[in-house]
Amino acid sequence: MLNARLNWNLKEKPFDESPLSALRQQTTYSGAFLKLCIQRGLDTEEKLNAFLNPTDKVFHDPFLMHDMEKAVNRIRRAIEKGETIVVYGDYDADGITSTTILVEAIEVLGGNVSFYLPNRFKDGYGPNTTVFQKLVEEGTELIITCDNGVSGHEAIEIAMKADVDVIITDHHELPEKLPNAYCVIHPRHPEGNYPFADLSGAGVALKVIAALFERVPYEFMDVAAIGTVSDLVSLTDENRWIVLQGIQALKNTERIGLHLLFEKAGVSVDSVDEDTIGFVIGPRLNALGRLGDASPGVELLMSFDEDQLMSLVETIQQTNAKRQEIVSTIYESAVQKVAQWESLPDVIVLYDENWHEGVLGIVASRIVEQTGRPTILLHFDKATGIAKGSGRSIEALHLIEALSHCAADLLKFGGHKMAAGMSLSTDKIPDFSESINKYAQTFHAEILKGDSIQVDDILELGDVTLDFLKEVNLLRPFGTDNPKPVFGFDRIPAANVKQIGTDQKHLKLMLQSGSDSLDVIGFNKGGLAEHLDGQPAISAIGELSINTWRDISKPQLQLKDVKVDTVQYFDFRQSKFDTKSLSHMNSVYLFFNNKFFEKMSEHLPTESVAVLLESDDIIPDFSEDLTNLVILDCPTDLDNVETFLKNHPFNNYYIYAYPVDLIQIQGMPTKEVFARVYKYLYSKKDIAIKEKLDELSAFLKIDKNLLVFVIQVFLEAKFVTIDYGVLNPVPSPPKQVLMETEVYKKRYKKIQSEKMFIYSSFADLSIWLKK
Repeated sequence: MLNARLNWNLKEKPFDESPLSALRQQTTYSGAFLKLCIQRGLDTEEKLNAFLNPTDKVFHDPFLMHDMEKAVNRIRRAIEKGETIVVYGDYDADGITSTTILVEAIEVLGGNVSFYLPNRFKDGYGPNTTVFQKLVEEGTELIITCDNGVSGHEAIEIAMKADVDVIITDHHELPEKLPNAYCVIHPRHPEGNYPFADLSGAGVALKVIAALFERVPYEFMDVAAIGTVSDLVSLTDENRWIVLQGIQALKNTERIGLHLLFEKAGVSVDSVDEDTIGFVIGPRLNALGRLGDASPGVELLMSFDEDQLMSLVETIQQTNAKRQEIVSTIYESAVQKVAQWESLPDVIVLYDENWHEGVLGIVASRIVEQTGRPTILLHFDKATGIAKGSGRSIEALHLIEALSHCAADLLKFGGHKMAAGMSLSTDKIPDFSESINKYAQTFHAEILKGDSIQVDDILELGDVTLDFLKEVNLLRPFGTDNPKPVFGFDRIPAANVKQIGTDQKHLKLMLQSGSDSLDVIGFNKGGLAEHLDGQPAISAIGELSINTWRDISKPQLQLKDVKVDTVQYFDFRQSKFDTKSLSHMNSVYLFFNNKFFEKMSEHLPTESVAVLLESDDIIPDFSEDLTNLVILDCPTDLDNVETFLKNHPFNNYYIYAYPVDLIQIQGMPTKEVFARVYKYLYSKKDIAIKEKLDELSAFLKIDKNLLVFVIQVFLEAKFVTIDYGVLNPVPSPPKQVLMETEVYKKRYKKIQSEKMFIYSSFADLSIWLKK
């Protein structure tokens, strides 16, 4: 049995059949596609057409924003007077693109403009007092912030008191009190009347330029789209239109830097879409600010010097590769720290002085994905005694509310429900970890359930056609509030299951039912192969796409999650011990050999326990939450195993049955062997059995271990006595059926167990286990 990692919630938005019937008559789209549209609120022909074919009417009047006219007049006056203008941006992709838009547009209008991107490690986020003071001293006459500013009270006050006007353009959460700036351009300004609240920093910058140009600034759509997608803002309303326009602009962009970046990243310009922005352009721009100076990102977008751009692209590629390497190293380090715990806390808090502060959010996301637990990772500086880091959460725990509860342990924190940054004194980390986990206890049950995922529809394989997927693509660009549809497939056989990739970390298989089939790819899910291979039916959810290889296009499912509802048995039997057998989490490890038990029980993974099964009436207690059974060495008594299995059902059974002390080859001694040994022993007296054992074995031509067993049977039957290592026959022994002795029965049972667990086919063994 393979449990789903996520909670699958099938969307069951109630709607009458009448809208579906009406849209089927009014359009040529398939029923499956129309149902998907209706679930997204597109339940009339008018709404559907407006969404699928948006026009520039959705691009709202920028002057509806508070202070927009005041800002435009001030910028125009600065341009006309030749004032020194500095655009103060941010070090992420949204900050880089919003800076580019403002600087390039003001240059086009003849302004004397430059830019400053703060350094994450030196300046921190937002207006920095030292930097603003320096800008004032250098003769700056107008500062325009972008993608930041609404929380920069002190720095902005410094500039304004020095008669340097500051125009804030921002989109982040508004504080209760705004800075005393010349003006604040923000889509959610309480005194404004702007109809769409979810612009990115680049989107706000675009609106400023639209107001300056008094038209829609199509020439900046490519850059605005990069910022909008990278910042994960809502891809609805005018954001969706901006990204649609931007993607078309990117396919025809005249920005040499982007062309060179696409070429270096192996991206065809014709195939550019929101995924290209989200997984190619955005991460590369973000890598600059994560590791150091983000300014090359602006130069990449603005410069037309090909030699300079080739060098910049190489720098960006190397920085991104370094970022990936750092992320991988920290991830492995964090995983090792987690593995040392006996059990997982509700909130994982880890820290290390060698971790790079700039990528901790990325790593935290990966730990959350692996463990299902909210995770906070911190880098601490011994010199300052300060720890800084990032956290990522799940739906069950509102991260900012949790941090607010622990505010006494923190120096600073900020963010939202799912992600946050924080700083604290290093010596406060243990207290903070204890405090946030105490707060999280209230949500323990919900945390254990894991994250939920919305499934749009359950499909049959026959529903998945290229025409249907082309219809689904009409809903693009996908992103926040307009997510890629997630489709499910219920209890369908899996075929051609295999692990792929250089390290076998990815999964590939095919869902097949009759003549219908669907290719499935699961990134970083290679470890699930053993659960899926040969299964009569699996259930899977994922995102559908069109995969084209050598001019042949086929539907493909990118796996999000998978489950198997039936109990599963895994044949890992082999003669040599493999350390991988000690890697099963959430398991009961069943042992039968005491020495093997003592040797291995200390090396089991987190949340697994060792049980030595010596009889059918004494079983150590263990948690019912342990859902897997690992039979590590070969059982010695089938009756004991049968009783244990009847009383303790599991979801998965992993059979290793290492032959720690195999006796099958020796077998059971025949009556003739018993008679021969007894005859010899009865004719002798005072045998120093330990010293004479090898000699006796050779003389009687009986395996030494088998001879020991025969003597043990005689000893229990009182045919012989052994006192102080000296064996003597009993002159008139009692009548005794040797096969009724406990020694004989124990060996017989051990041989029967070996026949079942080592020498039988796994099909026969599985049948016995199922019974």
